[in-house]
Amino acid sequence: MPQTVEATYRDGVVELKHKPAGIRKSRALVIFLDAEETEERHAVDLERVTKGKSSVDKWIGVIEGARLGDWKAERRAALEGKPREDSH
Repeated sequence: MPQTVEATYRDGVVELKHKPAGIRKSRALVIFLDAEETEERHAVDLERVTKGKSSVDKWIGVIEGARLGDWKAERRAALEGKPREDSH
């Protein structure tokens, strides 16, 4: 005969509030009454993503002819506050 027993589901485990009377083994149905609040997810418009230019695509023309020199050393010197010998 069917019985209803309150339970809690947590990380793949169903915890019964109390042991059902007279049942040692049985098939069961689990009905989730309320779910945790989940963040709302939005579908990604793949067509929009593939048609849009990436930030790299936008800078290719600018960087292509630029002389970058030793930009890491220049940035490091600027952060440390030290003037470089070859700076103008």
